[in-house]
Amino acid sequence: MSDAAALAHLLDLEQLRALGQRYARAADDRDYDAMAELFHPDAVIEGLRGTSPIDEYLAAAREAPPSFEASMHVLGDPLVELEPGADIARLDTYAVVFQVNALVGGGNMSLGLRYLDEVERRDGVWRIRHRVVRMRWATS
Repeated sequence: MSDAAALAHLLDLEQLRALGQRYARAADDRDYDAMAELFHPDAVIEGLRGTSPIDEYLAAAREAPPSFEASMHVLGDPLVELEPGADIARLDTYAVVFQVNALVGGGNMSLGLRYLDEVERRDGVWRIRHRVVRMRWATS
């Protein structure tokens, strides 16, 4: 692999790692516009509440009253599968999500999740095209 190809690969890996961090911050801020930018328009999410296209998933999230006052995603370093020069990658990320209801006297919850993402570069931009969310554990 040439030096230029190796550098391009390292830059791709960093962009892919940052994708999960951007999602975590957008989710915790309830910034659904920022979240939408991380997914391709035809993306699908298989989440804890079923499977839906990204536009339906975000519309439901916008309309539903938040279950918790605040949340904080803490992500492990993702396992990234990316061949040099490829436009498709897979990310496997462990996450702990703390959900807090401090003002109403408790009802806090912690979730152990695993995000399994198929990511595609289109027009030079990496975005998620398919996400599977698996719950590993939950405490309250």
